Amino acid sequence: MAYQKILVGIDLHQGDRVAGQELGLASRTALTEALNLALHSGGTVTFCTALNISAQTATLINQDPQNLLKTVEDFAAVALDQVVAEATAKGVTADKVVRFGHPGDELAKLAHEGHYDLVIVGTRTRSKTSQLLFGSTAQKVMRAAPCAVWIVKPEITSEIREIAVATDLTESCRPAMTAAVKLARALNAKLFVVHAVESAELSSLLVAGISPDTVQMAREKLTEDALSLMHQHLTATDYRTLAQGVKVELLDGPPDDVIPQFVIDNEIDVLVLGTHARSGISRLVLGNTAERILPTVQCSVLAVKPGDFVSPYATDK
Repeated sequence: MAYQKILVGIDLHQGDRVAGQELGLASRTALTEALNLALHSGGTVTFCTALNISAQTATLINQDPQNLLKTVEDFAAVALDQVVAEATAKGVTADKVVRFGHPGDELAKLAHEGHYDLVIVGTRTRSKTSQLLFGSTAQKVMRAAPCAVWIVKPEITSEIREIAVATDLTESCRPAMTAAVKLARALNAKLFVVHAVESAELSSLLVAGISPDTVQMAREKLTEDALSLMHQHLTATDYRTLAQGVKVELLDGPPDDVIPQFVIDNEIDVLVLGTHARSGISRLVLGNTAERILPTVQCSVLAVKPGDFVSPYATDK
């Protein structure tokens, strides 16, 4: 099943203006990727902007006889109408939503209320020498939205051709594998399945008096087991439908080092990561590896929730 309901965060804040009509690079990139995905999947798109006005400011505005809050809302709606018209012109069914509050909170709430399959938001980089920066909006959406969240990097303007999914071989990574196959199929991209094996740690056994042959056998067993599990998880998906194929690769070293380097070396456009939720806690808690990789990886990231994740905005939590 392809992504059928896509929610896109559009940031209309411009400097000290609550809402402008020109899209920034981050929102423009999110728009581009959303339309591209919707065209491939046949899905619909909702564009949402959340105007972050404090309660105190909103109260003062509401007391204004000219009802400036309504004026700001109308201004934002007009800006989104232009985005909807752009989507319609490309053959994508789209609508708009204007909300008030923190963008991260409001996008996550709407994702739950509207039963969306995917949320797409843009993010910024600090400078040309800085790597990907995940701001508060992206972090809030990733932690609270009940569905997968695609954080797009503004610098990506070309067609997505290479997608990688990183797995730690646990059951919680199965949804990420499925999502990666789904995205690769929707975008007709090649898929890489990667896992980091820290075989260097086995060398410490030599110091303990373990024979080199025994250590080598352990290293080979570690590799064999990892490949077996990778293929097992992959086989549970419909990866055979991918026209551009799949390549399975083992990386040797700490995952937070070798995975970002793999992204650079193979010009990966999107990295798919599984995330973990602690039992009994509704808010998403990213695994340690994911937390270290997310701020530094030089590509867009699709964060996939575990099957038992419960949004903090779920009415039945």
